[in-house]
Amino acid sequence: MKKYVIVAAALLLSAGAFAQKDELKALKKIANKDVPTAEDLKEFERLLKEVEPKMANADNEQKADYYYYKGAYGFIQMGTNPAAAMKYLDNAVADLNKVIELEKGMKKKEHTEEIQKQIFPELKAGIVTQANAMGKANNFKAAYPLYEKVYRISPTDTLYLYNAAAYAVNGQDYDKAIEYYTELRDLGFTGKSVNYTAKNSKGEVEYFGDKKVRDLYVAKNGYTDPGVFREESKRGDIIKNLALLYIQQGQTDKAKQAIAAAKKANPDDITILNAEAQIFLKENDLENYKKAVTEILNKGSKDPNLYFNLGVTTSKSGNAAEAKQYYEKAIELKPDFVAAYQNLAILQLDGEQKVVDEMNKLGTSKKDMVRYDELKKQRDDMYKKAVVYLEKANKIEPKNEDIRSLLLTMYQGLEMTDKYKALKAQQ
Repeated sequence: MKKYVIVAAALLLSAGAFAQKDELKALKKIANKDVPTAEDLKEFERLLKEVEPKMANADNEQKADYYYYKGAYGFIQMGTNPAAAMKYLDNAVADLNKVIELEKGMKKKEHTEEIQKQIFPELKAGIVTQANAMGKANNFKAAYPLYEKVYRISPTDTLYLYNAAAYAVNGQDYDKAIEYYTELRDLGFTGKSVNYTAKNSKGEVEYFGDKKVRDLYVAKNGYTDPGVFREESKRGDIIKNLALLYIQQGQTDKAKQAIAAAKKANPDDITILNAEAQIFLKENDLENYKKAVTEILNKGSKDPNLYFNLGVTTSKSGNAAEAKQYYEKAIELKPDFVAAYQNLAILQLDGEQKVVDEMNKLGTSKKDMVRYDELKKQRDDMYKKAVVYLEKANKIEPKNEDIRSLLLTMYQGLEMTDKYKALKAQQ
């Protein structure tokens, strides 16, 4: 009896296999049409539903075919129902990844090459174009899930997950941003890379991941000015952003834990030390901020922003002379550092209000008039020193309204009528 049961079961499985083959052939026939009709699509859906329960008894080759056509139908659904496109996209990509997984052990891979070299690259290109357009329109909430999709399609392209994190921050979806940055941190992502550049016929700089390709464009396509662009490590930024997001969410302890863990793994990484410094600055812990930045500078950093921020914190603590040295160092490293010039000007005006208040309280006696002249000279000296820095800043950024406004006030106070009129005319 047992023997007959086994034979009967084998016959049933065999019959199911033949049915699956027929249905899969029918699916292939429709999928190969250049322009399938509405009736074709209905039949496609019917066949998929019909074959699905039989997949339990199918071999890997048949399963790969099934998921390939199921993925194809997912892309069709994206076009017919745009509102649910993201859901269909996720499902379609998952189905095609199953195909790749199923075909790994096969000698003849029917679909893998097409998926990896044609379908996924075209899909990625389309999604990236859409994400970039959303970003340019400042529609960050719509853009960041698209960048994530590209990363899920191609997990080696971690830069897209980094873009997703940055856009999630801009879209104020902080929970998602934390999720993405945490994943990047755990992956050990740095984003450090070397790109080769050249200018096209329009004078625009284009980037190439491969030197040979860049050189080919220079040799045969008329590209000029070949160069090299080195993308610095983003690891410090990732840790810093993660920590700042935790602070934004009121989770200061998690922020400090993130920094501490990163420092333990990379004690000499200046970008991580800088992230720690930014946390201290965010918390207005100026003493620890100064210690952290001093440590970074002692390790050889030449970042003008660090000197600038030290100038700000030192100024807040009341040490104007030291703050001046930091601002001057920032300008030495970055000669067009407008904010440093502006802050140097403001330093020169320290105590101005006290002088003006005393001037306003004086009467008309001879003694008061003598004191008034002394105070006016003191104020004018402040203004003259401030003007030197403001004029440099205005030359670099002539459209900066804050600088122009303060410079006009200085000219007016110093009775520099010609300069006042000339600058006023530029408004």
